[in-house]
Amino acid sequence: MPKAPPARHPALRFFFAHLGTLISIVTFVVIAEGATWSPAGVTRALWMALGVQTAYLLLARGMDEHKQFDGVVWAIYAVGLVAALAGIEPIFGWYRRYFGGVLFGSFAVAAAVPLLLGREPFTVWHAVRQMPRWLHGTPWFADANRVLAGFWALLFVVAMLLCIARPTDPMFTLVYPNLLILLVGIPAASWLPALWFKWFPPALPATAAPLIMGLPMVFDAKAAGDAQALIRFRVSGDEAGDYCVRVGGGRCETFEGTPDGADLVVDTPSDVWVRIIRGELDGQQALMDGQYSVEGDYLLLTKLSQWFRAPGAAASGRL
Repeated sequence: MPKAPPARHPALRFFFAHLGTLISIVTFVVIAEGATWSPAGVTRALWMALGVQTAYLLLARGMDEHKQFDGVVWAIYAVGLVAALAGIEPIFGWYRRYFGGVLFGSFAVAAAVPLLLGREPFTVWHAVRQMPRWLHGTPWFADANRVLAGFWALLFVVAMLLCIARPTDPMFTLVYPNLLILLVGIPAASWLPALWFKWFPPALPATAAPLIMGLPMVFDAKAAGDAQALIRFRVSGDEAGDYCVRVGGGRCETFEGTPDGADLVVDTPSDVWVRIIRGELDGQQALMDGQYSVEGDYLLLTKLSQWFRAPGAAASGRL
């Protein structure tokens, strides 16, 4: 499971996610452009950008906010500076003429290599800061991040080719690549995983928490009608905790906590609830056998199979 991120003010979170590394990139481009990309100017720009990026990287590491691309950008400057000082013109020449291609090409490699090696994609750093904790250990989370990382790798390749095609045209080195990132890449998180899972449904989670907390995604408002209910799940075992489902006004929400006045309390080991959802255990028989217990309005338990319609939710008709 990915490591939970430290609590941060939204402004700090935005800085580390989007602005920190950008400072060194802007520093390099401004200095190199001001020197008309001369060898001396680009070398000076590499020194300055490396210093700025080193300071930022130390700050990010110290606050446990460093991400994969922070190190990639640092390595870009370090390699360029070594090439400049050692007189390796084939490499240094790329920095002078095709810096955008070097930057986006390095990003493409950084996005693709972890996928090829079966390691954590770069998108996980962002996802754990945007997605609820209960999603982090699920097959959905892992699959979605692999798909998004692969998609980003392709976008970075396209951006690299644009920069190489017209290295002196700002439309190709600045405008088009950034439009690609802003208009295609960033919105992909909202539509690409859903499209992918239509073709390749993910495996069910192995613990009860995500099955319960994900119920709003499969809630059938029409079937629930004007029903009002608060259902609390006391889960023991893996990811033990109290998870609540509130239905009312044609809406469903889930949250963690121990509210008073629950209409139904389901006390269940995590593995028992998962086996019920997977169809490996009959819910009615498991209740009679004492594998889990309920308090309150027992009829609400039977309503779950009507209110939540998708396989993999706690309403698959097996309760």
